[in-house]
Amino acid sequence: MPTPASERRVLVIGADGLRPDLYDPTLMPNVARLIASGVRFSDHHAAYPTHTRVNMSTLATGASPGRHGIVANTMLVPDATPDHIVDTSNYEHLDALASRSAGGALLARSLSDVLVATGRRVAVAGTGSSGSNVLWTLDDRARIVNPGSAFGIADLYDLREKLGEIPAPAVPLTERNRYATRAVTDLYLDDPRNAVIVLWLAEPDASLHRFGLGSPESVTAMASVDECVGTILDALDRRRLRDGFDVLFLSDHGHSTVRSHATLREYLAQAHREIGGSLPELSTASDFIYARPGTPEPDPAALAPLVAWLYAQPWVDLVFGGAGDAAALPGTIPLAALWNGATNDRRPLLAVTPAWNHDVNAFGVPGTVASLTTQSALRSSHGSASPYDLHAMFVASGPSFQEGVVSEVPTGAVDVTPTILGLLELSLPSPVDGRVLDEALRTPSGTTPAPVEETLTATGAGMADRHLLVHRVGATTYVHGSMQPSPAREGHPGQP
Repeated sequence: MPTPASERRVLVIGADGLRPDLYDPTLMPNVARLIASGVRFSDHHAAYPTHTRVNMSTLATGASPGRHGIVANTMLVPDATPDHIVDTSNYEHLDALASRSAGGALLARSLSDVLVATGRRVAVAGTGSSGSNVLWTLDDRARIVNPGSAFGIADLYDLREKLGEIPAPAVPLTERNRYATRAVTDLYLDDPRNAVIVLWLAEPDASLHRFGLGSPESVTAMASVDECVGTILDALDRRRLRDGFDVLFLSDHGHSTVRSHATLREYLAQAHREIGGSLPELSTASDFIYARPGTPEPDPAALAPLVAWLYAQPWVDLVFGGAGDAAALPGTIPLAALWNGATNDRRPLLAVTPAWNHDVNAFGVPGTVASLTTQSALRSSHGSASPYDLHAMFVASGPSFQEGVVSEVPTGAVDVTPTILGLLELSLPSPVDGRVLDEALRTPSGTTPAPVEETLTATGAGMADRHLLVHRVGATTYVHGSMQPSPAREGHPGQP
């Protein structure tokens, strides 16, 4: 007998940074079990920019960054903090942003908000930053386990104590992964109020950053993730809960090998020296350029020399315009075109995505990027418009999903919350940018429109046209990646 909608539950298991073309069924046999019993989405997309907290917010809301307002890992928001910088890895910064924003830290209604209104909740366990975990359930922190923080809540200190001593943060994060997994098996599974359980593992991302794509440490990290998947599947089977759970296994973005390091702040200083005093006062955060806090946003025409200068640099791939008429500057593509037509006042003036190529690294893994970072020890990174960064892993298995299917219909992080709410037969927040993945369901609620491709082109005087490929399914937009000459291999990054 099917489980009633009021009793259905969903388990989300996240493997941060797992690039789908690196999935190996011999290394990850438990993930292979999920794939064999469910649906693998072979063209799954991260939100742009491909930062963790941007995508966590997209996963948690079904909205694009232009609608939910977390537009980068590190944002410049005037007066949100004493130095105007919001570090979204820090839950206290998110709380400060909420206290100074009319709409809250997240400007869109979340999955957690919908569940709380029905007397249920999202329970979260994770090994990443406090910010990445709390974004799933900002306004209801009854069940969050994170080794690095108890979010200033005495009950959460007590919750962590039930799991024993907190392991050291040694990378690969094998012991911390097991710790967070115990929170799911020992604390969350047996409580039906936890309608959605999120286990977010900060691997292989942590190992990829430190040791690189294809490194032995990253292989160990992926095996650790698979062990956690197996532990949870076995726990569901022992409790005879499997028929009541749909399981989503996914990553939030891909990775690229870093071939050079320099910050956008350093490059902007160089631009000021070379262009001269005609440039307005500007500041940077992440890969974004903003008006300096305390100064008015400049006339977009004043940014035209900077856009032209950027395109003359070998490390630049594309420039996106975020603010008003800046979105129509020659050479720019509007950020709103990547964000399903939405934008908000946290958007930058300009977003700069660094150049990438298909070169292979020392371990034979393709995809490199000219990363905009100060961290010279960083072996791989993400955030660019490279398709290696923009493609992620996604598998769905359970009573609601078809079995043994590979779906080539484009999907994205933006579809996760709408699909979960569809499984639970709850109304979607309005508006959302994602869709219910009917093409994967045993009993679809509607039909899936045929996918279409569109090429967005950056055109400007004195520069060769540059192109960005997007997919659309109905009203939902997926950023597939900036276009480069085809690599000498079949398929595109992200396809198996």
